[in-house]
Amino acid sequence: MTAVVIDAQRLRTIHCGLGQFCLHLCQAVLEADDSDIEPVLLARPQDQAYFSGRRVRFLAPTDWQREPVASLVRPYVTAFRRHRGYDLWHTTHQDSKHLPLDASVPLVLTIHDLSFLRQKSPVTIRRRLRTLQAKVNRATVITTASHHAAHEISEHINLQGKSIEVIPHGVCIKADERVDRRPSFLPPGRFLFSISDITVKKNFHVLVALAAKLPEYRIVIAGNKRDPYADEIQRQVQAANLVDRVLLPGVVTDQDRQWLYQNCDAFLFPSLSEGFGLPVIEAMACGQPVFVSDLTSLPEVGGTLAFYWRDFDPAEMERVFRAGMRAAEAPGYATSLREHAATFSWSRAAEQYLTLYKRTLAATAMRSVTHQPRGASTLPQLGLRRGA
Repeated sequence: MTAVVIDAQRLRTIHCGLGQFCLHLCQAVLEADDSDIEPVLLARPQDQAYFSGRRVRFLAPTDWQREPVASLVRPYVTAFRRHRGYDLWHTTHQDSKHLPLDASVPLVLTIHDLSFLRQKSPVTIRRRLRTLQAKVNRATVITTASHHAAHEISEHINLQGKSIEVIPHGVCIKADERVDRRPSFLPPGRFLFSISDITVKKNFHVLVALAAKLPEYRIVIAGNKRDPYADEIQRQVQAANLVDRVLLPGVVTDQDRQWLYQNCDAFLFPSLSEGFGLPVIEAMACGQPVFVSDLTSLPEVGGTLAFYWRDFDPAEMERVFRAGMRAAEAPGYATSLREHAATFSWSRAAEQYLTLYKRTLAATAMRSVTHQPRGASTLPQLGLRRGA
């Protein structure tokens, strides 16, 4: 059985999109129970509990394995490559500090987006591009979740002829499992919902001005509030005297998140930059109309069923919202939303990744045989045995 390391370190931010990607992809790969691939999860001991009850091997990341320290060790480890214990490595986020110590190990690199191109200074952008280019140089194949992201990556990074595979995410909630308890922070009444880490690129401040034009609704913006941008939104809410109608409860529980999706009148997502946009399909899976910006990957994910803001002027946002809510009353619209969301599946994503792992390993083995010196013999690869 071939051992494939999957970097699951983003589980440390389980409530953001990257953490959800790690959790659901790893779970789906394990559930696939492929007879040819043994997943080995690179995860902190405290995060391994997410997979309790499953038979899976773990690797615990350590500081000395992080780049650039690992680059000093790598030449010596490569000399003993047959003892490495794995055959392929999947780096699931472009900012990961852990790469395989053996430089000959094929590497699948997932790049989620290049949002820093729209957020950082020119100096930072150049530095980030150089760092990412070095990882692409090391990678065997690149993956991403949307065609928009793939186009942007190929435009700004030299892929050197390497393929870039588009593998969409799946839905992270069980939309058909009803949750009955209303969150304690939300008073009775109609509400609109949004969720994500509250950072500048999410553009949530435009919802404050929209709330002033929608007096019949509260707006709940859930998510991590550690960024100073969240404080700025709170100040705007207070200045507009909307404290009772624009709520920022912070990170919510999985049950509260599911209830909010299932019971909101609509989902709002005015983000300026997304590599995919998981919350959009989660809301659609619950049959809720979604109102999103027309930027980056969101039109690709929302398709023809989402309603798009092309202008963040409050009056125009209100016009699009009210027209969209009227259109959403059409018979069968909610069913169409659920059917659209069902086309995004973690089991399908896992199947595509497992196929990619095998194809990459086969191509690497073929190149190894082709370039092997005459008379040389191959050394056996030691895989990790499945553990409890």
